[in-house]
Amino acid sequence: MSLLEGRRVLLVEDESLVAMLAEDMLLDLGCEVVVAMRLDKAVDHVRTGNFDLAVLDVNLGDARSYPVADLLLERCTPFLFATGYGTQGLEEAYRSAPVLQKPYQAAPLAHLLTQLLTCEAPMWGRADEKAAACACHRPKGEPSGAEPFQADPVR
Repeated sequence: MSLLEGRRVLLVEDESLVAMLAEDMLLDLGCEVVVAMRLDKAVDHVRTGNFDLAVLDVNLGDARSYPVADLLLERCTPFLFATGYGTQGLEEAYRSAPVLQKPYQAAPLAHLLTQLLTCEAPMWGRADEKAAACACHRPKGEPSGAEPFQADPVR
């Protein structure tokens, strides 16, 4: 049984064929997937739902997914950015977040998501924040400003 099985994942991707491909990969990994193809829908999903992980396409047409990343950070929900431009495609404040190189490939996607769940991914969070949003990277006793991330037990 994979650590990803039963995990609820928000997939933010504006290209329908790419979204279907990534969704299929996540489903094959045993994840429950919620797809948002527009920034406003992604923001609504984060505000009203609970997710174990998120995969954020950086460029959403004329918008960027940074407001979604900010909300996820507030909720201590691990995420990665997906982009064909690598880390250089991110604004400076977000360059410490994990990046999945597009096009999506199943093995790197599974590897990075597993690292996010086990807090083995590089320290992430906006560069101007003192503590990382992932509770296992936060120094003991330091308040988070939000509930700490706790993964659901494997189902």
